[in-house]
Amino acid sequence: MESNVSFRAAILYWLKLGFISFGGPAGQISMMYDEVVEKKKWISEKSFLHALNYTMILPGPEAQQLATYIGWLMHGRIGGLVAGTLFILPSFFILSILTYIYINYSNNIWAEGLLYGIKAAVIAIIFSATYKIAKKVLKKTYYWLTAILAFISINILDINLPIIIIVAGLIGLSFHFIQSNYKHEKKLQKSISNTILKNSLITFLKSFFIWTTAFLLIIFTNESILIKLSLFFSQAALVTFGGAYALLPYVFQNIIESHGWLTSQQMMDGLALGESTPGPLIMIVTYVGFIVGWYNDIFNFSSPLLGALLCASVATFFTFLPSFAFIFIGAPIIELSKKNKALEIPLNFITSAVVGLIANLGYMLAYNSLWTDNNKTENFDIHLFILIILSLLALIKAKVGVVPLLLTLGLTGIMMKIYF
Repeated sequence: MESNVSFRAAILYWLKLGFISFGGPAGQISMMYDEVVEKKKWISEKSFLHALNYTMILPGPEAQQLATYIGWLMHGRIGGLVAGTLFILPSFFILSILTYIYINYSNNIWAEGLLYGIKAAVIAIIFSATYKIAKKVLKKTYYWLTAILAFISINILDINLPIIIIVAGLIGLSFHFIQSNYKHEKKLQKSISNTILKNSLITFLKSFFIWTTAFLLIIFTNESILIKLSLFFSQAALVTFGGAYALLPYVFQNIIESHGWLTSQQMMDGLALGESTPGPLIMIVTYVGFIVGWYNDIFNFSSPLLGALLCASVATFFTFLPSFAFIFIGAPIIELSKKNKALEIPLNFITSAVVGLIANLGYMLAYNSLWTDNNKTENFDIHLFILIILSLLALIKAKVGVVPLLLTLGLTGIMMKIYF
């Protein structure tokens, strides 16, 4: 491990990052690189990039997992736990406060205008993310084909997201085995087998014990909403390869269609709040939990706020627990295999599928927002369409940041609602 850094200095940095980490995973990763590699020189560039490559193949939020990995490199598991927790804790409290305000004060014209403008920005941000990832990943014809098939599978064939991701990964593994050097792979397998058996297996068992204990406590409460939330977000954390933008299609497909916990408009508003707060976009799970707890009578609490905070905490805990486990289980192995590229091709296939899934999410949100009637045949919202196009051009061509865009579109939406 790399550590001549004081634990106190690391804690202060991770806490600061938790409050300023706007801009999505790309911006958050850039912030960490500038600070811990370039300015503070806490770890080497090689170690940073190696950690980043590992987190990119994991389900869950890559930026939060990267912070956990770097914290582990510097101060062991306690360092990783502190780094990963402080990366999301400020966002949890900020998003809970904003969700409370949203529930109680979103019906006035100022709030409606703010959410209207931010809605256009959110749709543009999703299409911008699709464009940027596609430009980076879809460099071969079969990657393009994978993305297109993923879009068709979820949009037309109505295949569940985990199945699409698993199939893409299996296809990628097949490509890898065709191209790989089997002798090198066997040598690598032999060199890390002892580490897997002695350290990673024990860590896995500890992680599973923590999850099981928490889940049994929830079962003991006999509160069905808490049980469903814990199971749903545990599953989401394990299958959503590709970070937050991969989680969103899964959440939309299940929370709106299967469980009926939130409406499409509530999810759109949640995306707006998630994009405008620091921390990983996957923190939208806090918003979802808060909404579910507010409108369901949890434990017959006299105040819906208590139920909302409890459900928000459950959703957040079960979403992020696997992220910590993945790092503490895999990081010691990954440090022994810095020259291994065995997962590069499967990752590219999975990411290609994620491009198609994100594109479908943007299409679905735009379609449901631009047509305001139930039949989706008339009442096209031309003003929102113009805002989406201008936002997309601002992001891709003018390189405008996410926060300035959200502020500008929020103010624009308010003026449109007041004067039109």
